Amino acid sequence: MKQFRDILVYAESDDQACLEQVVAVARAHGAAITVCEVVEPAPEMQDSRGVIERVSKLRWSRAFQRLRRICDLFASHTVIDYSVFTGVPFVTITEQVVQQDFDLVVHISEPVQMASGIGLNATGMHLMRKCPCTVWALHPVRETRSKDVVLALDREIASGTRAAEAFAMTLAEAALGLAQTRDGDVHVLHAWQPYGAELLDDVVLELSDSEQQVYRKQQQSDSEQWFKRIVQRIESIAEDPLRVRAHHVEGMAVPTVAGLVKHTDAGMLVLGTVGTSANPGVLIGATTESILAGGSIPVLALKPPGFVSPLMLARQS
Repeated sequence: MKQFRDILVYAESDDQACLEQVVAVARAHGAAITVCEVVEPAPEMQDSRGVIERVSKLRWSRAFQRLRRICDLFASHTVIDYSVFTGVPFVTITEQVVQQDFDLVVHISEPVQMASGIGLNATGMHLMRKCPCTVWALHPVRETRSKDVVLALDREIASGTRAAEAFAMTLAEAALGLAQTRDGDVHVLHAWQPYGAELLDDVVLELSDSEQQVYRKQQQSDSEQWFKRIVQRIESIAEDPLRVRAHHVEGMAVPTVAGLVKHTDAGMLVLGTVGTSANPGVLIGATTESILAGGSIPVLALKPPGFVSPLMLARQS
């Protein structure tokens, strides 16, 4: 199981059920927890009566009080540190990750569409794009879901190169670890399509029905062989291989992931945010971004080795 050592929690919501999940993972990993608040910096403008300073001090005081209340909830379970920072939340949190070597950031927030529980808010999306470590996006649950975990793998992330397959197994270890703490199954999903699926019926290609059929079967066979090998490796490191469920589905990734989440009633999604072939600092791909924006459940998103935050690249240039 992928091990986390230092967890930084940015809790926009004080939801106790979310915090209990974080504590459970920390205890399973023997990890330290720091809960933080990020307050808006005081503006530099004229203030003859000192109101800005008084407001700033009150904000800091209330932030510390709130964090102490959160820590007191779990004082008997684990030791939780807390800190208050000043700045823009996603920038400040990314800086803390780089400076203090946190390896997991947990963002607890209300989703964008609060009534339906769908989507990450702006801070959550920024963290997914730019924070260099693993990001776990949690929000208060609107309905009871199963304990199962969906692990979404694409061919680029596990393309057959040593680095790519190592990252795929890192994703699998994270999913297996989460499922173990939740006592759930892991549903390994790969959504595949024939290369150029949208063009196969184009008259310019002049493909007969039989040629299309042969082409699709060859593509399907290749994808199935790759997926079978990946699933067997995942089963080999699972504590209980029978709790690993394989789903090889033809279709576009975004609706396929959403469909499996709904079908299994899964309570967690694990995925990689960029492919291992990406250049350092590249943002998350369009498919991943669409999944995150429309997701109805918490997400654990891992970055591949070598990922460099675009915030850090901008400062170096």
